[in-house]
Amino acid sequence: METKWQKAKWNLHNYKYQKLLLWGLKHGFITPYNKELIEKLRTIYYGGIPASILLLSNGMSNGHCYDRALLMSRAFLDDKEDVQLIYASVDSIRLNPHYIDPNNPFYADHCFVEVTSQKGKHFIIDTSVGFVFDKNIYWLMENPKIRKINNKDAIIKFVEDENYYYPEDIERDKYALPLILPMLEMTYDSPNEMYSMLGLEALQKEIEYFKKVVNYDEVCKKVDEDMRRLGLKK
Repeated sequence: METKWQKAKWNLHNYKYQKLLLWGLKHGFITPYNKELIEKLRTIYYGGIPASILLLSNGMSNGHCYDRALLMSRAFLDDKEDVQLIYASVDSIRLNPHYIDPNNPFYADHCFVEVTSQKGKHFIIDTSVGFVFDKNIYWLMENPKIRKINNKDAIIKFVEDENYYYPEDIERDKYALPLILPMLEMTYDSPNEMYSMLGLEALQKEIEYFKKVVNYDEVCKKVDEDMRRLGLKK
């Protein structure tokens, strides 16, 4: 049960967070994923789904920070920009009375991406929120307590190992799309799907774009034929 002091700190955090979020969005210190980033994410796949779809969906990203931050970091591995995975506890978890667990030192652990541009500017991409933050404002909002940092070389090594031991088979995995994409499309009516672009248009457009690329209607037809052949559907 939360104490009055915990509740007061949590309410104060939420007030500060909302004020800084609105101010940052208004003045350009917090921005949506831009077109260039989304195009990069189209070439990165996870379970047959491009990262450009996964990372535009609140339901597929929020609460999956470790996997999704790693997925996001891959968009910068071939760039001259530097990229790091930051593991840290943050106020949005650390101060939330629903999560506080004094017996678990990692209960507030979070993972996000830090990108350093060629001009030396530092940006934070938090895939659980779906925005790109100026590092200074993110630190004001979340007050991170860093536990671990994986640099670019460590990320590259991890991705190479993953590709070696668990190679992605996009052609095979695309046959799961008739199950996955309809579930994502069902979120269009959800008020919580206000993610990354302050609206649904980006996710909708990305799904429609991907459907054309993979000839989605033909994939659905093939899956339907296979299910009938196997007696799984009449």
